[in-house]
Amino acid sequence: MILHPTNKHLRNSFILLCFIYSIGQGQVGLRQYNRVENLRAVPREKFAFVVLGDRTGEGPDSWKVFDKAILEINQLRPDFVILIGDIIEGGTTNRTVIDARWDEAKQHLDSLGIPLFMVPGDNDICNEASCSAWKNIFGSTYSAFTYRDCRFILLNTEETHGTGEEGFGSRQMAFVEEELRRNDRARQFFFFFHQPVWISSGRFKSQWERIESILDGKPYSVFAGHFHVLASKIRKGHRHLFVGPTGGKMRLPRNPALGFFHHFTWVSVEGATSHVAFIEPGNIHSEKTAIDAYERYMLGRLLLKGKR
Repeated sequence: MILHPTNKHLRNSFILLCFIYSIGQGQVGLRQYNRVENLRAVPREKFAFVVLGDRTGEGPDSWKVFDKAILEINQLRPDFVILIGDIIEGGTTNRTVIDARWDEAKQHLDSLGIPLFMVPGDNDICNEASCSAWKNIFGSTYSAFTYRDCRFILLNTEETHGTGEEGFGSRQMAFVEEELRRNDRARQFFFFFHQPVWISSGRFKSQWERIESILDGKPYSVFAGHFHVLASKIRKGHRHLFVGPTGGKMRLPRNPALGFFHHFTWVSVEGATSHVAFIEPGNIHSEKTAIDAYERYMLGRLLLKGKR
């Protein structure tokens, strides 16, 4: 609204009101600076975790990108990491080849200095032989845990190779329903599985709708992978995110605007909310960078002084 004061007194009053308002606004903004008591507003239950994306597709630099992400995650020190599936290539029933691929993967994963949780992808488990290999290495194909009053539920979208049932299978569905019943008061729920079942049809669709009905009114987020592209949708008021690749082959060249770029996903949890950010490997530097630079800088100063 534009005001046009008609006399000097109104005009002066209007200017004074604007001045008082601007001071008040400035005070509100300045309250966040240099005040220790503001730290009390930071939730004690605040924490962060990382989601690693697909590594498969036989891209030429897949392990190089993946290893760079691992190095940077070690520097950032989240509370834990969840790998969304597809760490090894599939397409074989030869157990010797499958075991060799897992041996290779573990050599890379062992450099991670953060607790790691994994869900199987459709390359990790693509037949009975690879399903058996997973169980031999990791035990169950699905699991759950609580961290700071939040419940993390890791599911297997490839369970049909172990049970012969469509979708999640009856046992896994019973597991999910029991998880939701027993942890009804969780601060937040976080779901992780490889294939984005909420856009599926058939058995997966009806099972996910059943899970959604139980979750009604509860705060939750959903993370999947599989498509090697970053994309997110708010479905029924909740985040449903396709995690993009961390080394996996993309169908199009790098184009962040279309979701095609290598990254890992940083999730910050605060109270009953969470926030996500996507970090492209290659631009995080360790403290060693500064230490090495300091030595070179000081040497340079000495050399310059010597010339004077």
